[in-house]
Amino acid sequence: MIDRPSACLSAGRAVPSNDANRRRSGVRESVFAKLVAVMVTMAASLLLLVGGFFWLVGGPTKGSIERVLEEQARTIAATSPDADTATKLGARLGVQVRYEGPAGSWSTASDLPTIDDVGQRRLRGWARIIHERPYYVVPGPDGGSYLFAWNLSRAMQGAHTRLLILLLLVITAVVLTAHTVLKRQLRPLRELSDGVARLGAGELDVALPHHTRDEFGRLTEAFNHMVGRVREMIAARDQLLLDVSHELRSPLTRMKVALELVGDVDMRARMSAELAEMETMVGELLELERLRDGHGIETARQNVVSILDEVARNFHDRPPGVHVAQTMPEILVEIDADRMRTVLRNLLENAIKYSLPDSRAVEVAAAQHGGRVVIRVTDDGPGIPERDKPSLFAPFFRVDRSRSKKTGGYGLGLSISKRIVEAHGGTITVENSAKRGASFVVTLPKPG
Repeated sequence: MIDRPSACLSAGRAVPSNDANRRRSGVRESVFAKLVAVMVTMAASLLLLVGGFFWLVGGPTKGSIERVLEEQARTIAATSPDADTATKLGARLGVQVRYEGPAGSWSTASDLPTIDDVGQRRLRGWARIIHERPYYVVPGPDGGSYLFAWNLSRAMQGAHTRLLILLLLVITAVVLTAHTVLKRQLRPLRELSDGVARLGAGELDVALPHHTRDEFGRLTEAFNHMVGRVREMIAARDQLLLDVSHELRSPLTRMKVALELVGDVDMRARMSAELAEMETMVGELLELERLRDGHGIETARQNVVSILDEVARNFHDRPPGVHVAQTMPEILVEIDADRMRTVLRNLLENAIKYSLPDSRAVEVAAAQHGGRVVIRVTDDGPGIPERDKPSLFAPFFRVDRSRSKKTGGYGLGLSISKRIVEAHGGTITVENSAKRGASFVVTLPKPG
């Protein structure tokens, strides 16, 4: 007894979202990504701030330093130093000296440009690379000229550069460390998100580990408590259904005995039909409970194709009929044959019941896909409303809210089918066809 919508619905199959777009959207909406972006922005801002500070400090003082160096050069030149004296001064003051004049030509460093090249800006070789060094040409008392090349500016510039590089490395290390710390601190949030997804998929044994005692830890503890309460409520509901089903069997038996004493044949027939429906419902409830946790399943290697043919033959005389699309003569699966026949009968009964007057025959097919066996039952009926898909396999759920006699059933057939399939280690899902109708897809593990 399985329920499907009684109103006609034309719904296309949902187009799967692009994985890359979904990942990009997930990154944009991630709290972790936002925190990392804030850290990187702060680090870049700090680097720009420090770099601007050095530029502002170094820029205005550069002119005053150059004036001091020029005055120092004039003072040294006024003493008319010779090569030895200039060498000693260079070692002490960090300056290189060249002299060109009546007393000859000498230099304390081989890479110094000539005075003429400095005057005409014709720097060559290494001198071109270090042209930012401050060169000062100062006349000497004897009519010659001294060229002074100070190393102070280059040393200051190198110190600034090294400091900026060090600062950049420190900021990078801080960002990477913060990235690691944040990733660790936000791990409970990621685990909580995964737990919510698993709970939404029907896993009631979700238990998240406790890593911290902060807000995330308390949230994890509250989630675990909620899962426990949900599990207890569902177990209590199932136990109630089981107890009620057991208790109903005795009064039903007494009513059947008393019914034989009713003289009115028509009334007895109507009451007998009602009692039969009640017995069916009680039987399905007990069957649903017996299948919990895989109990009551005895598997053996069976040819699922022959089982499809056997079950389909029982529906050939019911419009619009059943067509078995055989792609392979034999597909072996480890199943409980009787239980799997129940699943197929439920699905075919459902498809036949909700077929439209102009519907094509219901199609049943089995195929192998990798390590799985897929059984598909496809009808040409009204389809399943998207809003009802999540609840379709819940006990007593019927899309037909009126629960009319026309559609029949108690909303237990799909629940029983789902529990049988899951007891075999498989899954059962529903898909709407592109134009109209729906497909129930049973996936079973292929035997090794």
